[in-house]
Amino acid sequence: MLTPLTALLSYAPPALPRSGVVARSLSMGYSRWRRAVLPGLLTASITASTAAAQETLPPLPRLAVDSFPPSARETVSRVRRDAVTRAGDAAAAGAFGRMLQAWEHWEAAHQAYARAQALAPKTFEWHYLDAVVLQRLARHEAAAERLKAAVASAPDFKPARVKLADALFEAGRLDESRVLFEALAGDPATEPMGVFGLGRIAAAEKRHEAAVEHLNRAVELFPEWGAAHYALALSFRALGRRDEAQQALERHAEYGARWPALEDPVLMAVSTMREDPHAILQRGIKLAESGNLDGAIAAHEAALAGDAGLTRAHANLISLYGRKGDWAKADEHYAAAVRLGGDIGDAHYDYGVMLGLQQKWQQAADAYGKALAANPLHARAQNNLGELLERQSQPDAALEAYRRAVEVQPLFRLARFNVGRMLMARGTPAEAIVELQKIVEPRDAEAPRYLFALAAAYVRTGRKEDAVKWAVDAKQLAIQSGQHELAAAIERDLARLK
Repeated sequence: MLTPLTALLSYAPPALPRSGVVARSLSMGYSRWRRAVLPGLLTASITASTAAAQETLPPLPRLAVDSFPPSARETVSRVRRDAVTRAGDAAAAGAFGRMLQAWEHWEAAHQAYARAQALAPKTFEWHYLDAVVLQRLARHEAAAERLKAAVASAPDFKPARVKLADALFEAGRLDESRVLFEALAGDPATEPMGVFGLGRIAAAEKRHEAAVEHLNRAVELFPEWGAAHYALALSFRALGRRDEAQQALERHAEYGARWPALEDPVLMAVSTMREDPHAILQRGIKLAESGNLDGAIAAHEAALAGDAGLTRAHANLISLYGRKGDWAKADEHYAAAVRLGGDIGDAHYDYGVMLGLQQKWQQAADAYGKALAANPLHARAQNNLGELLERQSQPDAALEAYRRAVEVQPLFRLARFNVGRMLMARGTPAEAIVELQKIVEPRDAEAPRYLFALAAAYVRTGRKEDAVKWAVDAKQLAIQSGQHELAAAIERDLARLK
């Protein structure tokens, strides 16, 4: 059976008289009808078909633009308007989703991404970004399904594989999650996430000894991983190892939300949707953490261009310019931070570090003193002040400064190492051993020199067998972490001991 439109298009008028007024009149009437009426009917039919198709798509979210800061409303309105006017364009719907995600409007972002996926079901980024949003909404089953689609279209994109393993774990699908985490653990780029995930699975299955093994490896690879230390604390507690649990909790409190970085350009594109000063500052901080010094400086300066009163940006630029050796710019931002006031302990501290790089020792000591006046609990300022006092041949004052740093921050390994050094210099190696034993874990890149110092302390007490044991451990760890000069020095001392 023909549809009405098909029947209309296939219609042919009846045969007309070949001549005469009637023939001319009827022929002219049909021709005019075809020119004037038929195009309108066609347009109406196509419009109705398009509208029907649009009704089957997930709708764009409703949005109260007034809920955004005034500086962002014009940009948000423009992106939304593009999504509405280009109703069949997946990129426009996806851009709207990215904007909503950047401003943490999670449910609305999910709706926009759902429309983008319906319009372009094979596009990787809409599945991936929607999954990230669904994870924030704690809808882990749905997130896992989106991530499976994302991984299928881009199997080499490692952040998606990590997130899929996480989503399956959170959804309680431990066996599927385990397979993925094992694969991640076998890749150097994702090993920290893989062993952390395996530790979480072991803990969920009450296999806490195995959990501790995996989680210790995670913090060995990334010592400042707050979540891994917290997971370790729970497993230690389950095993009745209370002291170790307490130490792990203290490390969790110290490191907070720090997490090993895995480059993710797709999520980075979300963060660039926001151009307000605070968002730009956060991008600058992430760039600094990734080692992109020039990019970090540019982002911090851009944030200040939007809001010159961002004390945090001025304080960070002291350190960033100091690392580049641009002392004049560092001075400029230090002066701005001091002028703005507020919590500027870190600004004084960073300025002290910069002065130390210039070997302006007394001025550096003055800056550390100001940092401690602003924040008496600033452990790094205490430690650095101790190093300056040691340089000035004031060993007792230096030891006291190091001890105050450890008192304020018990897990500050460098400060405790300095306490141990000063105790050996004072001629009390047994006391040094007590301090140095507390920093032999985790076995990270810092540990070889701590273990070597412990071996030296045992030599001073005449305990040669213990000294050899710790020196051998220090040498092996130095080799593993690429510290070949230190390993060679330890080998020379071992030869003398043997």
